[in-house]
Amino acid sequence: MQGQIRTLALAAAISLSISLKAQFKASAEEGKKLYEANNCGSCHALDRKVVGPALRGVTDRRSEEWLIKWIRNNEAFRKSGDADANALYKEYGGAAMNIYENLSPNQVKHILEYIKTAPKPAPKAPVVSTDGEAVKADSNALYILIALIGIFIIVLIILGKVRNTLRRLAAEQDGTAGDEVKVSFIKGLLPEKLAKMNPTVLIVFTVVILGGIGFAWSYKFGITEVGVQKGYAPKQPIAFSHKLHAGEMKLDCKYCHIGVEESKSATIPSINICMNCHKGVQKASTAEGDGISPEIAKIYKALDYNPDAKNAAEAFGTDPKPIRWVRIHNLPDHAYFNHSQHVKVAGLACQTCHGPVEKMEVVQQWSSLQMGWCIDCHRNAGIDAANNNYYAALHEKAAKDLKNNKNKSQYFGPDGKVKITPAMNGGLECAKCHY
Repeated sequence: MQGQIRTLALAAAISLSISLKAQFKASAEEGKKLYEANNCGSCHALDRKVVGPALRGVTDRRSEEWLIKWIRNNEAFRKSGDADANALYKEYGGAAMNIYENLSPNQVKHILEYIKTAPKPAPKAPVVSTDGEAVKADSNALYILIALIGIFIIVLIILGKVRNTLRRLAAEQDGTAGDEVKVSFIKGLLPEKLAKMNPTVLIVFTVVILGGIGFAWSYKFGITEVGVQKGYAPKQPIAFSHKLHAGEMKLDCKYCHIGVEESKSATIPSINICMNCHKGVQKASTAEGDGISPEIAKIYKALDYNPDAKNAAEAFGTDPKPIRWVRIHNLPDHAYFNHSQHVKVAGLACQTCHGPVEKMEVVQQWSSLQMGWCIDCHRNAGIDAANNNYYAALHEKAAKDLKNNKNKSQYFGPDGKVKITPAMNGGLECAKCHY
């Protein structure tokens, strides 16, 4: 009797299992969400080999049960002795896939269904050359404005001539042709009171007014515009997003700008630094679809790198070219600025001068970089002389002065606190910033 009950229970369990399997239906839409949520696209593409193998057709190459085991915990699967799992691991140079035990077997089936049904990519667009220059501002509007002003002046001259002709004809008809009827073009345009003024006085008055306006405009233009590129944001040959890299991904500025703590220049990152990540990462997000991001493709083109090559020896070509980045922050030739002095010694954050670069999709010159702007900083910024060996001599000098002069010391600020500024350390000397 007990044996019959066990047999019936086992049959019921098997029937229930078969029923549940029959009820489950994998969803490509759900699989796409899981594919993107787990960032599968950072290492895999559907139709091409990237860090891992191409995924399209994977269900034809492997059984569903094998794939579930591999995806959820490839490490445990390899340790179980599966020959195919270990062979795949060796084929890709021992690059282990992440473990996804957070995914249930049914969720893995959803992903596999998405891979089966995902549409094939459209043909690739041609890669834009990296030998670009800054895109010049569209000057068509300026040319049109100049042309309109020219036409307006010509019309005024014609109208003045017509006016004088009509006056002469009217005088001839009235019999007053002998009177002074010839009116200069300039006087013809002036109000009656100004037209009656002494010509010499009128000329002097006009020159003074126009000269004053011109001088004021020229002075303002020379002070605020000449050599000032605040807000300058040229188009670069590759659309590098600081908002993505420094903001969302929180990459340290010093990872790319390697000279910022060691030299005068922060240095422009070499392509090899880009390739540290983009040898594997070939698109910014899964929303870009399959294939390589157009901007990353430009890096590969510049480096003469073939991402489809079987090994590193074949991947790198023999004709790499530098990327022609457009310089944004430009100082005059006679001005000297040392990044290491400000970043390493003074401990300034990059944002102090460059603004919130971590929020900039397109980098722009945030500050004016004028001499007055630098001087204001040197007069007001404080130096932590007590905790910086670079300023040991200055700290001793300040401590001695404070001891002898107390609140009358030059290092005793108006707010009642000790304050040492770059200006007190020679930061306003001409030779500090000018060759």
